[in-house]
Amino acid sequence: MAALDDIYQEKLLAYAGEIARNERLSDPDASATVVSRSCGSEVTVDLKLRDGVITDFGQEVEACALGSASASIFARAVIGKTLAEIRQVRARMLEMLKKGGPPPDGDWAELALLEPARVFTNRHQSIMLPFNATIRAGEKVGK
Repeated sequence: MAALDDIYQEKLLAYAGEIARNERLSDPDASATVVSRSCGSEVTVDLKLRDGVITDFGQEVEACALGSASASIFARAVIGKTLAEIRQVRARMLEMLKKGGPPPDGDWAELALLEPARVFTNRHQSIMLPFNATIRAGEKVGK
């Protein structure tokens, strides 16, 4: 079993302590809030999209360290991505957390910092909040 030191490493805590884009947008195209049933962590995201591409992103994060770090890393990579890309990285994260698959790579490589949390299944929902909220917000556009 992973030691807490493996999970709460300095770099991950730095992301959690300085959440990127942790401010709501004034005029988003769509917004969504998602809450973790297991721990009460909450993330609200605001999106601006143009031609299916995320052009601006804001969030409000009230989450544990793992959820906050996930939201911070996510916010640093989300601009310029499509909802299809967000769904793909979401699937990769779930594969990593639930089945021991490899962590995301490329722009999302820092998410590997969350790999030791796979043994703490009660934190998976919190880690997935920014992904789920972004997909939910994106699905509202055009409706």
